[in-house]
Amino acid sequence: MPKSNQPNKPKSTEDILREMEEMSGDEARPEASPGGGALKSLLGFFVKVADDEEVSAPAQKPEPRSQGPRVGPRVGDLIANEPAPKIAPPPVAARPDEADANLAEVPFDEIYQKAGVPPSPCSIEELAKLLENPTIANQPMAIKVVAVNLTLSAKNVTTQEPIADAMRRDRALDAYQSMLAERVETIEQHNSARIQQISQEVEEYLKRKQAEMDALKSEIAAARTQAVEFSIRREIEEKRMADLITPFLEGKPNPITVGNSPNNNQPQ
Repeated sequence: MPKSNQPNKPKSTEDILREMEEMSGDEARPEASPGGGALKSLLGFFVKVADDEEVSAPAQKPEPRSQGPRVGPRVGDLIANEPAPKIAPPPVAARPDEADANLAEVPFDEIYQKAGVPPSPCSIEELAKLLENPTIANQPMAIKVVAVNLTLSAKNVTTQEPIADAMRRDRALDAYQSMLAERVETIEQHNSARIQQISQEVEEYLKRKQAEMDALKSEIAAARTQAVEFSIRREIEEKRMADLITPFLEGKPNPITVGNSPNNNQPQ
């Protein structure tokens, strides 16, 4: 098995493929040959390779494993000079029933479009498809990484492209989240003023209705008082009339009712 711990010595595509065939297990060895193999067919699944010369150019680059330690510190610089995306919030609805659809359910693609995420030679979604391809789906991650790097190299694309695309999408999502946070503050300020106005209107309304109810209750009390006061006057008047006619009844029952009971005659 060729040694793989020589970061300073570039390897040819044939050497890498041969190592990948050996790493993939016994099932790949019977198919291995100097001019091809199972994992070289895997490379051909992604990109069409006419002969060894067409894939020899990418082999001149340092193997992906040797690039790993040097890529990390530079990741933050991939899009450092690009302006941060800004997503404008939708206008605040005049009434709650006119509000926009649920902004939490907006598709990610629509968010990326609003943030102006540019097309990428190899997007993060394309990288996901490469990693999820059935041809290498069951292989160890190390083999997947090598296969993807070979595929991207054959297309003159580096892994920095999907990394930068992922970073741009991440910033787009952050910008959308910031927009929602700003929208919360805007709606809170707008609605708080309206809530205070409605509260004052409610207080004034309640005062008016309370006064109206008090007036109605006062009317009831006044009517009851009038009925009681008249009852007292009526009883006095009835008694006076009954007393006046009593001498002329000659012992007959007095027809004048005194008080509230119609049977409350006062014969004298």
